[in-house]
Amino acid sequence: MGSKCWGRPICFDKRVWKLIKYIFTEKPDAIYIIGFRLAVLLRVITPFISKSFLVQGVRWNPNSNSMLDKTFRFVERLFGSLLDGYIVNSNSARLNLNKLVKKNIELIYNGIADIQPINSKKSDNKNIIITIANLSVRKGYEDYLRAIAIVVNKVPESRFLFLGKDNLDGKIQQLIIDNNLENNVQYLGFQEKIDEFLENSAVFVLPSLYGEGCPTSILEAFSFSLPVVAYQIDGIPELVTHGVDGLLFDVGDVNALADGIINLLLDPEKSTKMGISGYQKVKDYFLLKDMVKKHNDYFLGLK
Repeated sequence: MGSKCWGRPICFDKRVWKLIKYIFTEKPDAIYIIGFRLAVLLRVITPFISKSFLVQGVRWNPNSNSMLDKTFRFVERLFGSLLDGYIVNSNSARLNLNKLVKKNIELIYNGIADIQPINSKKSDNKNIIITIANLSVRKGYEDYLRAIAIVVNKVPESRFLFLGKDNLDGKIQQLIIDNNLENNVQYLGFQEKIDEFLENSAVFVLPSLYGEGCPTSILEAFSFSLPVVAYQIDGIPELVTHGVDGLLFDVGDVNALADGIINLLLDPEKSTKMGISGYQKVKDYFLLKDMVKKHNDYFLGLK
């Protein structure tokens, strides 16, 4: 296939019919599909209009009992042969896919474009805990609020920021009110620019219960030298090393999650040390340029 990049990738986002028309007329060398439903559609119709390589990107670990994951496993077990390969962003996803398909499965972790220099003059406010994740069931916000209530009891001046789209129709906001946490928890909705929020935070928490691959939000938190607190699910332990750059707990252990946050808030020296370790990890292993090169090498190697 040659040793250089084929050319500039074209992204169609959710414009499915425009994509199908493009495949029919331009017959691209390869189609990289992000999205399970689209992957099902294209593997059915593409053989009739093009001989393009079909590669599905799996950006989460499809190992839960959710309807989406059960459907995914069923389809891939039966129709995985219609794809030319998979790219996953966590080893946990690769191990689960290996049980379903006999195809090339390439592991390429996410990367971030820029990494900020460590700011020695970081905000003096060491009690802000930030979470960047859409409000949804799998992101675990309900359990997280129970942990927050414990933290607030021990560290009354702590402040929690939630950033992300609301997919629960105000349920989390109402729970904040019901649990008298309005003075400590603020939902800020989706924010296009998050740098300032990360810059002025002390700890990053991702309370997801399942369905994670390689969360870019964790890499972003590391890039701002924040320690990460999370449950040890799916691909998260591949990014966060417990006791080194963050704290990991058994899924659903609300008390342990709360204690971990409290521990970091009350020991800023430890928190800072962990954050610097995470910063160095991203700088060494999770930059966008490396991710792009690995994707390019993979597609050039298709035969």
